[in-house]
Amino acid sequence: MRQLVVSLALLLATAPAVADTLKLRDNAPDKYVVVKGDTLWDISGKFLKDPWRWPQIWRMNRTDITNPHWIYPGDMIVLDRSGKEPRLSLVKGSKGGMQTVKLSPGVRATEIGNDAIPPIPIRVIHPFLAQPRVVAKGALDNAPFILGTNAERVVLGSGDDAFATGGKPGVTRWNVVRPGKALKDPETGEVLGYEVEYLGDARTVTEGAPQKIRITQSVREILPKDKLVEADTSIPFEYVPHAPAGKISGRIISAYGGLSDSGRYQTVVINRGLLDGLEPGVVLAVYREGQAVTLTRDEKARMGWVDEKSKGVSDGSAWLYSDVRCLKEDGKATYDDQATDVRTAFRSTCLGSHSDRAVKLPDARSGLVMVYRVYDHVSYALIMQSDGPVYLLDTVKNPD
Repeated sequence: MRQLVVSLALLLATAPAVADTLKLRDNAPDKYVVVKGDTLWDISGKFLKDPWRWPQIWRMNRTDITNPHWIYPGDMIVLDRSGKEPRLSLVKGSKGGMQTVKLSPGVRATEIGNDAIPPIPIRVIHPFLAQPRVVAKGALDNAPFILGTNAERVVLGSGDDAFATGGKPGVTRWNVVRPGKALKDPETGEVLGYEVEYLGDARTVTEGAPQKIRITQSVREILPKDKLVEADTSIPFEYVPHAPAGKISGRIISAYGGLSDSGRYQTVVINRGLLDGLEPGVVLAVYREGQAVTLTRDEKARMGWVDEKSKGVSDGSAWLYSDVRCLKEDGKATYDDQATDVRTAFRSTCLGSHSDRAVKLPDARSGLVMVYRVYDHVSYALIMQSDGPVYLLDTVKNPD
């Protein structure tokens, strides 16, 4: 199987323009020497508050793309603050001294044969790129399946031989899978697809009906009735990290391994996909649902006062009201000509539906995810940054 590594020939020309000014970290260094284990995302994160915007700080163009350079441990990254916006350049490490070159960050698939640093740890997503994960209802009904083995065992593992129903002529490499749970949209209840559990790999030893197969790899126990699907060994991994082209708002509906919460470099499933405008490389912010608290009767009365006083407020008027545990920390909030309906803004920010005295705290940003595999209605994304766990049903939306 061809393995994937990422060179520095990123196609910036295909990325949507970002109007926001690049923001450096307060403690951004003037230079940094690359060490083994670094990723381009992590290196950019040493300089940028938003490391996913690394194509901007490298300032690439089509000429750079035709002559890409690699970044290796020992190379030096230099921050240039002299222009209107910061940029990074590369100083190559060598025995004869340091040579400055123009850096072309980018992505391409190639054989692993060097120590160049990747944008992200490819090993954490490679299984999801190479094996099927989401299928439509009934997609596996006619797939070949394992019949069993002549040996006195039921559970199969790596190195075991077995028999399976006949497959497509000429296909000899298989993924062994098991139909999994339905992925449902938490907002509509619609079934978006069916998750597939990857169990291992197999190859055909003798074609026929039945065919003889050998299990070449197993990550979970393999049983009779488990399905065989043709292995795909040529999936490339190329992307440019960027914000969505349009407005996206969705939720995390599943986590790899069935965990209720996930951390950095774990995979999550989002209830938005290709038909919603997502594509590989899209970066989304994760927001944790604000908790609900209950007001005292006095606080409830104050809320009623706000509701009453907001009636008839004309556009352009500015006024203040006291905090009721769900607004700014300084205890007051100002509404001016940007807020045309104070009551609506107040209720949407502060009020939950748990009781007539309930207050919902604002959602809190808890991390960033990068989409790397997209289906029609769902997407797989990698948690790149997190301030604590990322939970099921957390909201994902456009990054600020």
